[in-house]
Amino acid sequence: MDSRIPQLSVIIPAYNEAERLPRTLTSVSEFLQKQSFASEVLVVTDGSRDNTANAARAFHNRFDRLRVLEFDSNRGKGFAVKEGMLAASGTFRLFMDADNAVPVDYATSFLERMIAERLDVLIGSRSAKGARFEKHQPFIRQQLAQVFGQLQHVVLGIPFMDTQCGFKMFTARAAMRLFTKLHYECSYFDAELMYIAHKSGARVGEAGIVWRHDDETRLPIGPRRSLDLVNKLLAIKSMHKNIAPEVTSWTDECELSLSDVTPGR
Repeated sequence: MDSRIPQLSVIIPAYNEAERLPRTLTSVSEFLQKQSFASEVLVVTDGSRDNTANAARAFHNRFDRLRVLEFDSNRGKGFAVKEGMLAASGTFRLFMDADNAVPVDYATSFLERMIAERLDVLIGSRSAKGARFEKHQPFIRQQLAQVFGQLQHVVLGIPFMDTQCGFKMFTARAAMRLFTKLHYECSYFDAELMYIAHKSGARVGEAGIVWRHDDETRLPIGPRRSLDLVNKLLAIKSMHKNIAPEVTSWTDECELSLSDVTPGR
């Protein structure tokens, strides 16, 4: 096993993902093995009723720096991502979805921008320049996503065009500062997280990505969920009304340089 400190941690929240997870772990392990820097993978499964944990552990013989964090009850994607981020060891920490909707190869260009621009956070965006869809979401889901983005602008006043894309990279310091303030354990955690980052004065970048919608997505939509969404956005602003900008310096422990990153996307 590589004994070096990981420069990149990849966190994958996985709830009942025994079927899709192996494809994603194959892509992730192959990508990381091409890099000269040390890395690790954390799969976080909370309350899965299928074989998700064992499916993840089966990859340990392909990539020995893979850890599985397993929890008995299902508490939500926000909980899984938070636990993974706080348990990770990497100088940079990326979370991505188990369906591989955004190819892991984007980690290359994300690392390059994080280093070159000294960013605290870089988020994948389906609305930023350069973004495109290899497979679109159903029309109603896409329209509701746009409405959600507009609501965030109005209610939270955050400038980010797409907070819900499941591909975000953080420095270790930013991850520790932001995720320890997170309250929501459900899928709304992204909006809360980006509100905290914005209010805290974190240096956040957006990057256009290629998105491949997976028809097996389980995120429900409907009138009740829409009302719940508005209530949760209002609660975010109230919960974090006392957050003030922090004086921060970019990660001093970074040993990664642009020459260490094997070109990808």
